[in-house]
Order: sequence, then C-alpha cells, then structure tokens
Amino acid sequence: MTRGLSSVFTGLMFGLALFWPARATLAAPFEPEPLSSPELPDAPAQPLIIEPYRDTQFDAFRQYGRQYARNTWHRGLARDGTPPESVPRFDEYGRFKHYTNPSANIDSDYFLKGRYNRSRARLPENIEAWRLNPDIANPGPDLANFPNSAFTLPQGRVYLEFSPFTYYGLAQGSPEQYNMEFLLRYGATDNIELRVFGNGPAWTGRPYSDWSFSPLAFDTKIQLWTEKPDIYVPAAGFEAYIQTQWLGNSATNSGTQPGFTFNFDQSLPLDIDLEYNIGAIRSQNYLRENEWSLSFQWALQRDFFDGDIALFVHGFLNAMTLPRLPNVEIPPADRAFEDVSSLKQDAIGGGFVWTIDTRVAMYGQTSAGLNKYTPALISFVGFAVAF
Repeated sequence: MTRGLSSVFTGLMFGLALFWPARATLAAPFEPEPLSSPELPDAPAQPLIIEPYRDTQFDAFRQYGRQYARNTWHRGLARDGTPPESVPRFDEYGRFKHYTNPSANIDSDYFLKGRYNRSRARLPENIEAWRLNPDIANPGPDLANFPNSAFTLPQGRVYLEFSPFTYYGLAQGSPEQYNMEFLLRYGATDNIELRVFGNGPAWTGRPYSDWSFSPLAFDTKIQLWTEKPDIYVPAAGFEAYIQTQWLGNSATNSGTQPGFTFNFDQSLPLDIDLEYNIGAIRSQNYLRENEWSLSFQWALQRDFFDGDIALFVHGFLNAMTLPRLPNVEIPPADRAFEDVSSLKQDAIGGGFVWTIDTRVAMYGQTSAGLNKYTPALISFVGFAVAF
C-alpha cells in the first residue's frame, strides 16, 4: 500500500516537472534571445520591441517570428559591411511588402494572362485589376479564328482588330476575293460590348475584277455568365448583328441581313480552351432570295510559352460567326447541272495568336474548304490593339 502511494506521488511530481515549464512559457511574455552574436561581433545592437502581451498560445510564436526576421535583417547588413550609423530602421511590414509586391504582381499577371483564365479574371477579387489594366489576351481578339468568344471587354476598353491580308480562294459559284477586314469593339459595360465590323476595301475576281468597299455590319455581344468549371458549365454569351448595305456595291452587297449566335467557352484538361458558337444567319441563296440557315463554329486552343503564343485548330459549318465569306451565285444556265438544294460552306484549319505585349497581339490562320462551294483556301493575317 505504501509502495503504491509512493509510486503515484512520484508520477505526479514527474508530470508537474515535465509540463509546468511549458505552461509557464505560454503564460509569460516571450523574451527572444539577445541580438548580438559571437559569429557577428559587428552586428549593431537593436532595441527589443515587445508588443503588448495577449494571453493566447500564438503570441509567443508571432513575436519570435518577427524578432527572428529583425535579427536576420541586421545580420545581413553586418555581412555586407554596412556602417552602424547607416543602418536603416527595420520595418518588418513595409519592407516585406516592398519585396513581395513585385513578385505578387508577376504572379497575378501570369494568373490573369491568356484566354484560359478569362473567367477567373472576372472573380470579385480579380475584377478591378482586369478593369484597370489593358490586356489584349483577355478576352483576346475575335477575328483570330472562326468562332467568337463569350467574353466582353471591360467598361470603357476599346479593341481595334485589323486583318489587312485576308484571302478567299476560288469556289463553285463565288470568285476569289481579297479583303482588309476590321472589327472595332467598345465595352459599354463589363457585360455589354458594341461592335462595328466590315470586310473593308475588297478586290473581287472575275466576273467583277474590281476594287470596292464592303458594307458595314453593326454587332452587339452580351456576356451571360462566366464559366463554372466545378459543375462543367461553360461561359456563355449572346451575339447579334445586322449587315447593312452601307458603302457596299453590286459585288459586295447581299442585302440587309441579320444573324445571331450563342457563344460558349469551356476549359478542358491540359489547359485547352474549347470555344464554339451555335446560331442562325440569314443570307441570299443562288436565286438572290433571303433564307435562314443554321451555323456552327468551333476552335480548340492552347497557350504555350507562358501564354505568349496560342495555337489552335478551328472550323465552321455553313458560315462564319460574322458575315465574312463571299456569296455563292450560280448562273441560271448552270442551275440544271448543279445540286443547288443546299449550298453549304464548310472549312477546317489552324492558326496562332502571338501576344506581343499587354496591348498588341498578332494572329494568323490558314484553312481549307471541305466542299466545292467553299473557297479552296481561306487565309488571313492581322493584329489587334487594346486601348
């Protein structure tokens, strides 16, 4: 019995000896080691700054970390041979921010850079940076490939996209054509974009063989929602245009024609961006009569070299998103020999977008027609500028 009580008493005393010092350390203010070091006798002595103590288990750790940073700062100055009278005062927060902010800005620029990050740039914590900083890669030029993105420009931002070298080859029912296409975009709000498009000065081959100016088209794009990758919902937008007869002539005019599309963007594995448009356009058939038809455009794109170069494959069914293709015309004498019940135009190809800096991008593509009514070669090179 006595031996048992003695064992219990010994155990209690051992437990108090083991745990009491640790509890006493948490209950008393932390006192860091002196600043001076035998290895660095020239390190200038600095007064110890102890913040008002609060009885929490993290205060000692926090004070130790700040004092350790202060000691490291002065040891580094001593190694550099800085005279004591020239030692700047250590500002643990100001200098930390001065060091980390440039790195954070670089990381932020990379995070927001490129078409793959267009939805994330519009998150509440990132949207101000997206509004304030011109970025030609976000949302990126629409003339670069066949589909248009679901995303709009921030309010007040302007894009000028210009494709001065645009060529459409020969096809059954349409001559070869050289255009200087342009697209002017303005962010009316963060979610509404006003646009003016045209094929610009155009040279049309035989039977016209003449220069002319293409009619203007007025366009509006509305961003409906951003991407929700957790539930596999793509970003969505709605776009509608009306092609006028203003500035056109007999070679380029095809009447006043409306069109609309629903635009989608979805991120895929391997940082691939899928962009596709589904809509309807009205155009003139071989009898010069207006008719509606379904249109579909798509592109698969991926960024390379830190987002500076993007490569893509793309295609369209029936028509491009904007009225860019030459009209198909079948002479009356040939209609008996042609299958004119459905004059569809389809193409597939590939290209690139080079983001030169935050304001300027260059793009180009080459595609091949998949049937006799589509130009055998569709090729253009252009650039885009953000203001």
